Amino acid sequence: ASIQASRINLSSDESWWMGLAKGLYQYRFQNDALPVYFAVPQTTDGECETGLNVVAPLTRKLPDGNEELVFGFVDPTAVGGNDELTSEVFMMGWPMRNLIAYLVLHMGLGGKTVKILSLRPGGCPGLRGRVTSDSAGPTEVDGNRLAKDSILMDVKLPNPQDYDYGKNIEGNEDSTYKVVGWELNARHKPGPRWVNLRPLLDQNHLAIQAADLNLKLMKWRMIPDLKVDMLQNNCRVLLLGAGTLGCSVARTLLGWGIRDFTFVDYGNVSYSNPVRQVLFNLEDCHFDHGSGKPKAQAAADALKLIAADVKSEGIRLSIPMPGHASENDESLTETVTRLDQLIQETDVVFLLTDTRESRWLPTVMAGVHDKVLINAALGLDSWLVMRHGGGCSSEEQTKGRLGCYFCNDVVAPENSTKNRTLDQQCTVTRPGLAPIASSMAAEIMVSLLHHPKKHWAPGPASKAQNGT
Repeated sequence: ASIQASRINLSSDESWWMGLAKGLYQYRFQNDALPVYFAVPQTTDGECETGLNVVAPLTRKLPDGNEELVFGFVDPTAVGGNDELTSEVFMMGWPMRNLIAYLVLHMGLGGKTVKILSLRPGGCPGLRGRVTSDSAGPTEVDGNRLAKDSILMDVKLPNPQDYDYGKNIEGNEDSTYKVVGWELNARHKPGPRWVNLRPLLDQNHLAIQAADLNLKLMKWRMIPDLKVDMLQNNCRVLLLGAGTLGCSVARTLLGWGIRDFTFVDYGNVSYSNPVRQVLFNLEDCHFDHGSGKPKAQAAADALKLIAADVKSEGIRLSIPMPGHASENDESLTETVTRLDQLIQETDVVFLLTDTRESRWLPTVMAGVHDKVLINAALGLDSWLVMRHGGGCSSEEQTKGRLGCYFCNDVVAPENSTKNRTLDQQCTVTRPGLAPIASSMAAEIMVSLLHHPKKHWAPGPASKAQNGT
């Protein structure tokens, strides 16, 4: 379409622009938004005080005499400033294409010259923000800004046959009205293209990428054989005990890329826990009117707040222990079955409980199912971290098999809390030992998973001393 644009002189048409501002204000007050496409009279005819009659949408019946109307659209194009006033080319927004096509094909104005207004109300204080009954309404400032920023044009509309794409009017090869359609997509067919902005805008995705940076740098420069994908996607960890050791081990494993955790614990978070157990806070202590949140669930929830892609579950379960009475045989059977299922479904088991006897049954189950098992325990000023040997599914595997936590015992496990004082029942230890033991346990796990024989890897050869 050939377009001739002209600006209305503000000094001679000041009342029209002010009436337009008032009319738009009234429309927005009634509809809570400016009209995308609209029509207004070309002259004020005394409507300056009340505002021009804004007709929108254009599907409504318009006043007689379309030649006396100005068709407008809200233009998203940035205001061009003084340079655009003197330029012969005006930058128009895409909505103008739709307006011209509508006027030609639906309103029968093809071939005629009409006035089209590119409305740019961004600088009008009275037309921004929420309009309420208490709003002051537009002022002369709004009329002046509309006159300055908006563009009023005389447009000679194309004919309807110009929209018969691909056809030329006889004798005029240039008569086809050029439009912008779909470009070819990846399948070389006309259609929309899409761009995935998730790597740039999704906060969780950005957090996941940043969390993996240290592992990627380690693999790139220091440890080329590091199996990052195996640690992140194919390693399920079962933590038996969600106390001081359980929290510290889980926190360390996050740094190694482990993302699949299951916590098992029967206790609740108490007020003495948060200062030593790094995954808990006072909100967990206040849970249920001060009763405390279940430790397993609290630890699982805390991990999800640290890493965006963590899959963690907390299970409240009391591990059956030798020397400890059970409520009934039915509940004992259910607990043993549940614990056995958890160990079968995991790849690595960590024994991080408070008492010796609570480690016995998981040790037996891990041996039966041939699972990697890491044991960690704390004393006042000492700690123990060890790996258990694999299962005994064949005679060949039995040769050179490593022992377990109970192999050197001369007595069976018993109730270690019976007839003990409070300090003997609780794990009383130096605060700095738990991070040390937890870090060693995590490092042993990673080393075992990278060994060709995994938990069947032989122990270090003993060194001869004093020639013996």
